Parts: sequence; structure tokens; C-alpha cells
Amino acid sequence: MEATAYRPVDALRRVAPAALAIIPVSLLFGVLAGRSDWSPLEVALIGLLGFTGSGQFAVLPLADSGAGFITMLLLTASINSRYLPIAYVSASRLPRTRGLRALLAHMLGDEAYATEREQDSWASLAVIRATLFLTWVVAGVAGAVIGNLIPANWLAADLNLGFPASVVLMFLSASQLRSRLPQLSVSHVRLSLAVALCTLIAVTLIMLLGPLYFWIPSVLLATFVLARVRS
Repeated sequence: MEATAYRPVDALRRVAPAALAIIPVSLLFGVLAGRSDWSPLEVALIGLLGFTGSGQFAVLPLADSGAGFITMLLLTASINSRYLPIAYVSASRLPRTRGLRALLAHMLGDEAYATEREQDSWASLAVIRATLFLTWVVAGVAGAVIGNLIPANWLAADLNLGFPASVVLMFLSASQLRSRLPQLSVSHVRLSLAVALCTLIAVTLIMLLGPLYFWIPSVLLATFVLARVRS
């Protein structure tokens, strides 16, 4: 399938809703990080180098509890393993130049994948991914600055500020399924059974391995199941 012509205005228009949606989520991460004595520079670095919303939220309590670097690295790698299948299926649309290819692969995220289309050129991907990437980093730094200014008694100790991040990701996942599942040339019964099997695998692994370490085997098994459905 040929890529569509590069029109940055169209790409920006398409990615704008997702970029606006991640601003409050990134602000919340920055606020939490700032209140945990993270500097704006540290927040900027984890956004630029790590760029993983759920992983950054998961690392915060570990950092506060004094967990070691290896523990935080393994947790983040486990959570980020979900990017393996989406990076694989979108790799054909990346440029051949190694530097640009590596940069665009680094900027891949859930929101970008939910916004991109099969017909997009690599230039359109660059606009979409760079917009979301820079929005996340800038909003996170702004949140860190705000977090240092908010009085401690304004936020309850048990307030779950990270909850909106899960809501945004659930909405994007539902939108992605709604737009991509009809493109599969398989029966609804077979597709429903595959989704049910993937759900059963994830729930079983959560019960066996816990909510932190089920990610990698769950993603690999789900990728295998869905690949067999498409074949």
C-alpha cells in the first residue's frame, strides 16, 4: 500500500486532539514528580530519554521508596514491552536513514500509534510523533514547576493523580480497536475468540506473576495469538 502525500497541516490537525489529551496527564506527572523533589531538569530528562507515560508514573513510587536503579529499569522495560508489537508493524513506514529511523522509533507512543494510519508517509509519522513527544516533555516540565508551587495542604495524601492517565489510555485503546479491527479480513467469531483468549492470558498471568511482571509474557503471547489470526 502506497503512502499518502505528505501534508503537515493534515497530520497536525489529526494529532492535535491527542496532543491536547496528554497535556493534563503530563502535567499531573510533573506535579507528582515536583512534589517528590524531582527538579524540572530531571523531569525533562526522563521525558526525553524514557518517554513512557505509564512507566514514568510507575517509577515515581519506586524512586520515593528508595528502589535501586536495576529494579526501576526492569519495571520500565516490562511496561514498555507493549511497544514491541506496535513498533514491529509500523517499522515499514519509517525512513531508511538510520538516525531518523532511530529517532522516530524512540518517539513512538500509544497516542502516536492510535493516530497514525497505514497509508501515512514517514514524514507524516514524524509530525505526529514529534508533536506528541514535545508536548509530553514540555507539559511535564511545566507540571514540575507547578508542583513545587502548590501548597502541601491542597492535595490529599491518598489522592490518585495518576488515574487520568489510565482513562486516556483506555480511550485511545478503544478508539484503536474500533478503527483497526474492521480492517482484518477474518470472521467476527474468530476475532472475538482471539480477543477473549488474549484477555484470559492477561488475567491468568496477572494472577500468577502479579500486576508488575505480567507485561512481557502477556504482550508476547497476545502478539502470537493475533498474528495467527491475521495469517
